[in-house]
Amino acid sequence: MPQVRVYVSIPLPVEEVFGYLADGCNLAAWHSGAMSVRPAWPGGPGGEGGDGEGGGPGAVYRYRFPGRRRECVLRRVVHEPPSRVSFAGQRMWTPLGCQVPRFDFRLWPWEGGGCRVEVGVDCSLGGAMLLLWPVVAFGWRRDLPADARALYERLAGAGGQEEAQAAVTEARRTAGGGPTGRDPQRSPAGAAGPGTGPGIGTEPGFGTVEPAWRRAAPAPEPARPSRPVRRFRLPALHG
Repeated sequence: MPQVRVYVSIPLPVEEVFGYLADGCNLAAWHSGAMSVRPAWPGGPGGEGGDGEGGGPGAVYRYRFPGRRRECVLRRVVHEPPSRVSFAGQRMWTPLGCQVPRFDFRLWPWEGGGCRVEVGVDCSLGGAMLLLWPVVAFGWRRDLPADARALYERLAGAGGQEEAQAAVTEARRTAGGGPTGRDPQRSPAGAAGPGTGPGIGTEPGFGTVEPAWRRAAPAPEPARPSRPVRRFRLPALHG
């Protein structure tokens, strides 16, 4: 199951950014995984088992995944303001198998009154699509940094051609930065500096406030004492 994560710093309050991400209709404005998004029912995204746009998980949308002609169902499956929101698409079949995309966003306060956003994609593959998981993962690793840059520009606005160009360069550098995504030419994770643009990277780079979902990691269970192994021996034959 391919899993890709990128991180972007946005100079806006975490509540404001969460409100934007929690509305599934905004995905089409910046995310490459949604060509178009609309409420599943007239009058709002709430419906079957849902409670409307602002009340929690259950909101239902109709969206078009890249390469698909027909619309699919998109559900908001997690709604934990202002730290996490997730959307899950329906199972989509192809001649080679099936895939189920999931878009996950985590947020936490960042230095200077802004916020840090984790933009993640998980794809569950089935059938012969399992053999193509490296291709699927490569596509998301290529596109997700550009999506994070588009989210930054959508919310914070581009500060001119030079900043936009810096954002493109930064996204390209972090897209292929190796197993940990660390670039030797970049400043250490969590360090803010002038001229970094949206600060896109493949590491969380926790600021002065570590997110609650990170702090709440369960403690490892103590190791159990090993027991001696009993061996069964056959009786000796006499005769």
